[in-house]
Amino acid sequence: MASDVIKLAFVGGMGAGKTTAIRAISDVEPVSTEMPISHALMGEKTHTTVALDYSTIELDGGELLHVYGVPGQRYLNFMWPLVCDGAVGIIVLVAADAGDMVAQTDMLLVEFAKIAPQASFAVGVTHTDVSNDFGLLHFRDALTQLGHKLPVVRLDARDGAQVEALIRILLSYRYAESVVNQRASTSV
Repeated sequence: MASDVIKLAFVGGMGAGKTTAIRAISDVEPVSTEMPISHALMGEKTHTTVALDYSTIELDGGELLHVYGVPGQRYLNFMWPLVCDGAVGIIVLVAADAGDMVAQTDMLLVEFAKIAPQASFAVGVTHTDVSNDFGLLHFRDALTQLGHKLPVVRLDARDGAQVEALIRILLSYRYAESVVNQRASTSV
């Protein structure tokens, strides 16, 4: 991948909001591989991504941010390295009403750190409006206990301003990490 391409990926379980987040921030109509779910019930998720979502966003300096979403189903995980290789940032989306959020998020962070070791990570928690017992601080602290020190925020994936803010947080965090690493390497 060319070094001048800035690539970001949204990952997470099925229904976490990856496609929705990409649609909310895209400058152009995203490429999407959504297919109907044959067993969907009325009122539940009716489509799912089977390969990837892709779009671009023009950054303040005129550069293009290439944004990808990967399928959340485990049996489609062969797409994960194809899409995420070379990403500078990975945003893990997790639904607050999902089963074991901490274990699910930990698994995704560990797995994608292997796929894209150079990437910086952030976590966006979606569906907090339908989960009465979700506690952001408790969730963040649980991830910290597992060794994940990264930005963790509530996110309405339908709200482009919130998604853009999370991307800015991730990119700022990446920049701060690089400054700290540069200082550490020069002081040795």
